[in-house]
Amino acid sequence: MKPLIAIAGVLKEPHPDAAFTYRECFVNEAYTTQLEKAGALPFILPYLKTEDIEEQLAPFDALLVPGGADFSPVYYHEEKKEYTVIPDDLMDNYQLELIKKARSLGKWVFGICRGFQGLNIVCGGTLFQDISAERPDSLSHMRKDSPYKPVHKVKIEKDSHLFKAFGNTELEVNSLHHQGIKTLGKNLKAIAYSEDGIVEGFEGNKILAVQWHPEALTSPFFEYIVSLLK
Repeated sequence: MKPLIAIAGVLKEPHPDAAFTYRECFVNEAYTTQLEKAGALPFILPYLKTEDIEEQLAPFDALLVPGGADFSPVYYHEEKKEYTVIPDDLMDNYQLELIKKARSLGKWVFGICRGFQGLNIVCGGTLFQDISAERPDSLSHMRKDSPYKPVHKVKIEKDSHLFKAFGNTELEVNSLHHQGIKTLGKNLKAIAYSEDGIVEGFEGNKILAVQWHPEALTSPFFEYIVSLLK
């Protein structure tokens, strides 16, 4: 039987000219396509009240939290700075509760970009609200001009899930984030770094997350995470 993977839906406000005023709940098609190719059955989770999350997650083998906008710094006990993108508290609260509940149920949780940052927050870590402002010596990590091709290298720890997935200690990745990990969450192990020392991957007990976007690259990442569920 194919593993069932729940993907946290991203909430989006309607366009000002739209006929309907409903929010949209979606994920980029690349996530579902990559997971299906890897041998899993993906499902998009819509926003629900937090008291229903345990029942919502019950049928699934794992949770994937995809990319998206910034999390509110309130969740890691900082004041919002001028360069933080206006957060969506409804989506923030729902996705963070999803992560907490999935972990309490003993399910695998995978994070990509925003999901990587959300997992770090849930585990008690903090973020640079803007890498270029708070770490001016850093690389350019927000490369919207090159979403489908690598723009910098990461170093991968040998004794790690990412080494098992990629079979290498060095990897070229794309990069579309302006925030990053400042302090790593409890019981997480950093397993990938960019050349400027920014954490690009970590793992923990049934946790694996990366800061880049493997769904936009030719990558064994999805095949590997699906293999963990079999």
